[in-house]
Amino acid sequence: MMTHGITSGNAKRVAQLQLVMTELVAEATRRGFFGTATVELSVQDGTIQCIRRKVERVEK
Repeated sequence: MMTHGITSGNAKRVAQLQLVMTELVAEATRRGFFGTATVELSVQDGTIQCIRRKVERVEK
């Protein structure tokens, strides 16, 4: 049987993910930003292992 929910280990990562997303959206939505912003999660057996943030800027 599968259980769904946020484990204590994932709770920290989810809070961290929310902060990363807030910062990334603020950075990418500034006037003059051209490029791509990406957040990637590595997950093993339902547990978030790491969060990667990538910002690629296009110079115009």
